[in-house]
Amino acid sequence: MIITSKIKQIVMYVVIGLILALGTTCIIQYNVNKSLKEEHAVATANIKALLDDRDNEIIELQLSMDVLQHTSDSTIQHLLEQQEKLNIKNKELQTMISMASQFHVHDTIPIPIHDTIFCEPDFAFDTCVSDEWRTTCVEMRYPNEVCVDATMRSQKDVFVTAKRETIDPPSKCFFIRWFQKKHTVTRITINEENPYIEDQENVYIRVID
Repeated sequence: MIITSKIKQIVMYVVIGLILALGTTCIIQYNVNKSLKEEHAVATANIKALLDDRDNEIIELQLSMDVLQHTSDSTIQHLLEQQEKLNIKNKELQTMISMASQFHVHDTIPIPIHDTIFCEPDFAFDTCVSDEWRTTCVEMRYPNEVCVDATMRSQKDVFVTAKRETIDPPSKCFFIRWFQKKHTVTRITINEENPYIEDQENVYIRVID
């Protein structure tokens, strides 16, 4: 009877062990499958973003900081350099946006045809002033033709960060600050690299329920 009782205990322990092992395996497998589904969803969204060719709409790329730091893409490397210059922490960073654009205009100054500005029939003059961000060219021809061609480039980098901050002004006492109520503050940092462009007004609104 004693042997039978011990055998039952051993069998019970084995069964419990198998159940625990099976449960642990199921939990691990569930987490793995969930992670794979999330990675698949992110990869699918990134493929859509890379293949999207619409001019006035883009799909965001979803990349971890580790991936960003190991990519050779020049735009991403430029954003990381700007992030470092602006002292933006990785743990607070939510979104990075690179916006490159340019404008080009070609104007002919309207002058009445009977007015002659340049006397010499063979008169012709053209010159350009340019740097990294802008190019302005002027052309003058006999008898009264004056043309201006201007191009300007903009490189705007936008960083969205989120940080937990105290609702009321933070206490000078470190211990008291632990118990102060906090909320999440989202900040948008805009860095326009073209020195000739000055941002006038920017408003960013999050739509909430």
